[in-house]
Amino acid sequence: MGLETVGDLALNTILTKLGPKETAKVSCVSKRFKDLASEESLWSLFCRQDLDLSAPLDHHRNPLPSFKATYKLWREAFHMYPWPLVKRVKSCWDRLRSWLTTNFPEVKATLGKGASEGKIQELEKKLKVKLPLPTRLLYRFHDGQNLPGQKRSSVLPGPLGLIGGYHFYNHWVNVYLLPLHEVIIKTQQLVRHLNLPSTFKYIVVAASSSHIGKFFFLNCSDGQLYVGTQNLPTDAEMMPCVPQALISPVHDLNSDQQQDAMLLWLEEHGRRLHNGNIKLLSEGNIKSISQFPEESPLCSTAVTSGVKVRASAVFVPEASNLQDISRAYVFAYSIRMSLQPEGCIINGMHFGSCQLHMRHWVISANDTVVSNVNAEAVIGKVWLQNFLVPTLVSRRERICL
Repeated sequence: MGLETVGDLALNTILTKLGPKETAKVSCVSKRFKDLASEESLWSLFCRQDLDLSAPLDHHRNPLPSFKATYKLWREAFHMYPWPLVKRVKSCWDRLRSWLTTNFPEVKATLGKGASEGKIQELEKKLKVKLPLPTRLLYRFHDGQNLPGQKRSSVLPGPLGLIGGYHFYNHWVNVYLLPLHEVIIKTQQLVRHLNLPSTFKYIVVAASSSHIGKFFFLNCSDGQLYVGTQNLPTDAEMMPCVPQALISPVHDLNSDQQQDAMLLWLEEHGRRLHNGNIKLLSEGNIKSISQFPEESPLCSTAVTSGVKVRASAVFVPEASNLQDISRAYVFAYSIRMSLQPEGCIINGMHFGSCQLHMRHWVISANDTVVSNVNAEAVIGKVWLQNFLVPTLVSRRERICL
């Protein structure tokens, strides 16, 4: 019995198992197979399985007439890249966009349209580098962030950085992804300023939008991501952001296992956003993504008499000095206090507010107490004489070591 005698339903099931590539070949067999292989339900399934698409859209999110046309366009647009890597990078951006849509649409609006191959090649020519494949694909989907109207040299940070940041005392950091034209400008500026050799294969891919100089550099040769330290302006000192063992070959077109530090970094950022480990911080009318962890094990929480206290820390590389053992790794601590809905409970009585009067922080490193603070209450560096903690309102004290 030949396939021509098999019913349409059975053939459709067979085609779904064959996958898109073999289905396209089968369509050349006969008119009947061509019709079956062109059914929208079939290509809708392929688009959903391969690209997680529930609607026919191109990689710029523009609508297309059919799922078959969608799949064909995607394969043509990214034919020069390993297909598994294309799907992985798309998934990374989908995850970030999903969180931004729900929580911070203002940042989503800053994401640039995907860069063309020509624009990427222009950067490579001007900076004399070859971008790792994962990073090329990241820019094909979104060309960094465009922050119109932001004065990035001002004292207060632009709060729309996709990576976000932290602040303590007068130290404000808010990191955004640079679009390609800024990558070129920033890289050329820093190469001149730091007096780096012409063989320097690093490019600036992210930076703080505030006056604080925090820069992330991608090594285009091996795919590692670095962040500048306090000694960056004088000694070009940097430290890696991702364990080198996690980085796979980044220039092999025949491998489907490429992963550079840029992709790993953004994937981890997306995971932390979705699991609530880092969240949106609102202070007054300013919103930003805060890098201070909000969930255990990176955040410690305790409730005493109805007062909830949360404490966490972030590493501050731009204030670290690898040449000084006492300041090699600087952390900023955030301590947040708020009342539980039932209020403060003392001797069975409920109160709608309580006064922060004293503080006693014991700060340890590797089970060794490095600081024992027992003094009057402060917020930042300001002593508080009559500070009340109202119900459901958080206050912060930040300590930088």
